[in-house]
Amino acid sequence: MINKNANRKEFLDILDKKILVSDGSMGATLMTSGFSVLPDSLNLDSSHIKKIIDIHLGYLKAGSDIIITNTLNSTPTKLEFHGLRNKTKEINENAVSAVNEAIDIYRTTSGDSKPIFIAGDIGPLGKLLDPFGPLKYQEALDSFSEQADILIGKVDLIAIETIMDLNEALTAIKAIRKISKDIPIACCLTFGENGVTLMGNKAEDVVNVLIDAGSDIVGANCSVGSGAMLNVVKKMREANTGARLIFQPNAGMPSLVDGKTIFDETPEIMASNISGYLPYKPSILGACCGSTPEHIKEIATIVSDYNNKR
Repeated sequence: MINKNANRKEFLDILDKKILVSDGSMGATLMTSGFSVLPDSLNLDSSHIKKIIDIHLGYLKAGSDIIITNTLNSTPTKLEFHGLRNKTKEINENAVSAVNEAIDIYRTTSGDSKPIFIAGDIGPLGKLLDPFGPLKYQEALDSFSEQADILIGKVDLIAIETIMDLNEALTAIKAIRKISKDIPIACCLTFGENGVTLMGNKAEDVVNVLIDAGSDIVGANCSVGSGAMLNVVKKMREANTGARLIFQPNAGMPSLVDGKTIFDETPEIMASNISGYLPYKPSILGACCGSTPEHIKEIATIVSDYNNKR
């Protein structure tokens, strides 16, 4: 459920006092479980959604403070490509319900009453914006707005993730801020090891632009492993010494072993690498592709130790 006691200011105040732990992979986890369809489409099936709930629950047990909805691909534009445009509302609402159910199960079984925050996930539209691609600005704005309008009021914050074009991220932020001036926004772009997105946006250049546009927390997710992402962490912190930052790297790089995609960072290796982020004072730490509850558990341990020493 939405943490009724935390408005935007209170949520950001919490981030200023301690690091929060987000969750790990959803899509890659589903793939290893044998699901090859669009992860978001599973939100429509009452039996499959139990798997979504189980994954959320695994991350809660591992120590996640923030659970991200299974809606990375749930903009109307992206769903239309998969023939699911008319299911946009149902897919997004069911995803939020799955997180709420996981939280209820976790609280009932663990007795843990700590604040848990639901992040409504908004991902890339799957088309390049004009002039680099066919997607017109207004279509992009409308698509982001439609998904955001469904999520806002049901989640605690919006997580914009896996964006490789600064202009697309800015469009998403504008769409959200048209609907709500108050909901916290965390915005992650994907960078290569050199700290540059595929569209040529540099990590050190995007921080202040995203904050000025209305994002409360900015950072990076996906694309590279936890060791390689340290370069991005440094660049973003150097660009703004006071910004609230979020980092969610992959569990290393993927390789194909016996027909299965395997990521090469163990939970211990990933946590050790992410401990190197701590001197740069991030606000939220989590993981992306290839990560498991075991990875999050190790990350949560180092974060807890760090928070206790602050």
